[in-house]
Amino acid sequence: MESRSQRSARLRRAEQLATRAALARAQTLETANRRNLAERDALLAEMRDANERLVLATLRADAATEDANTARATADGLAALELGRITANDRAKDEFLALLGHELRNPLAPIQSALDLIATREPGAFVRERTVIERQVKHLVRLVDDLLDVSRITGGKIALTRKPAELATLVARAQELVGPLLEEKHHVVRLAVATGLIVDVDRTRMVQVIGNLVANAAKYTPARGEIWITDDRVGAEVHLRVRDNGIGIAADMVPRVFEMFAQAPQAIDRSRGGLGLGLAIVKSLVGLHGGTVSCTSEGLGRGSEFMLALPASDAVVAPRGLTEKSLPRLAERKVLLVDDSQDIVELMADVLEALGHEVRVAIDGPSALAVLDSFTPDVALLDIGLPGMDGYELAAQLRARRPSSELKLVAITGYGQPADRARSAAAGFDEHLVKPVSVAALQATILVAPSAVR
Repeated sequence: MESRSQRSARLRRAEQLATRAALARAQTLETANRRNLAERDALLAEMRDANERLVLATLRADAATEDANTARATADGLAALELGRITANDRAKDEFLALLGHELRNPLAPIQSALDLIATREPGAFVRERTVIERQVKHLVRLVDDLLDVSRITGGKIALTRKPAELATLVARAQELVGPLLEEKHHVVRLAVATGLIVDVDRTRMVQVIGNLVANAAKYTPARGEIWITDDRVGAEVHLRVRDNGIGIAADMVPRVFEMFAQAPQAIDRSRGGLGLGLAIVKSLVGLHGGTVSCTSEGLGRGSEFMLALPASDAVVAPRGLTEKSLPRLAERKVLLVDDSQDIVELMADVLEALGHEVRVAIDGPSALAVLDSFTPDVALLDIGLPGMDGYELAAQLRARRPSSELKLVAITGYGQPADRARSAAAGFDEHLVKPVSVAALQATILVAPSAVR
């Protein structure tokens, strides 16, 4: 049996063991608690760091966005400024070319009028000299027209008025235009163009295209050369070929002949002349018609051939009416001529009077209006660029002064851009002629005035 002392000793040992176990558990809990606190502190620190990084990233993103917006706004502003600059330059270029055309054409007008006057008064006088001058005037006019055409084409400002036309008729008109050059070089033109081949084209522009091709053949073929013009129908296309036995084209030049300003090397005298624009204009105009133009040559000294392909049309072309040459000479007309160039009004008035018309002249708007007090014109030929009262205002004043009369208003000006023609039409002009005006065109315009039919 356990004694009291033994039991007491056992209980003390048990208490001691319990106390030690409790202390051990307390230490374990304290250690765990410290560890948890340390982990919590570490987690909080990481969260603070992460938050700071997020804030910094957000600030950087906001700054980057602001920089991007600023850069975009700056880029947009610069783009707008550049677009404005380009637009302004384009407008300035158009205005310069229009002014250039006006300033170059104006001096040609009295020269053309003087030639017409000599031909009217003394048909047999100075024939050779007049022919030379006429040829050079036409050459200058073509150069001006080419410059303006290139500007309109590159700016996409060419508008076509397409109608069915017989190709043979277009070829005949083109050959007539190039006639002086062909005659000057004594070329033989061998024409094999069929009737009945119809194309849907802007007739004026297509005559220009064909004329440029024939003129190109004439220029690059030595005197007394041969030029062949043929056509045929190939499937859904009409083909026109212009071939010559001229100087030919080097192989490396053939792919470049339709480039702007591209020209084969010329001697220092530049006897063939030109600006290198004619074939570039041809390609652009043919492309606007949905056609193609190509060039082949077997090499230098072996001639060349240009082939024009256009979509064929099944339309029927009505018979041609009166041409300019077949217009009858009707009764004389009363003509008011207004231009601030003394040379132009004097010479053109002499030409018109030689044709049997009664003419009154004025050099500005107010003096033109004063003429109406004693003269009732059938036709008014007005320059647009008059000092003070310009041609548009004068046209309005003439209409107001003669509201019931059949007065035909004709603009005769050095400005020939489409915008100029549209503006003159909007101002009430019946026709828009570009200087220099031939006597045939002038006579045709006057004879078909509304008052010509009594």
